[in-house]
Amino acid sequence: MQEGIERVLITEDQIKRRIRELGEEISRDYNGKDLVIVAVLRGAIVFLCDLIRNISIPITLDFLSISSY
Repeated sequence: MQEGIERVLITEDQIKRRIRELGEEISRDYNGKDLVIVAVLRGAIVFLCDLIRNISIPITLDFLSISSY
């Protein structure tokens, strides 16, 4: 465990399993439909990469870049 982390609430394996399940659900729900995935750059990219690896249907991918004022 990393210094400063008291306890792990969700393990890496649990996260991987849920992302796989989400990919399967999205593939099933959007089968035969146009699927466009839009992500906010930087914050979502790692999650998004894992998710789209688990989507088995064609997708269109786009990104938003935002800044705070």
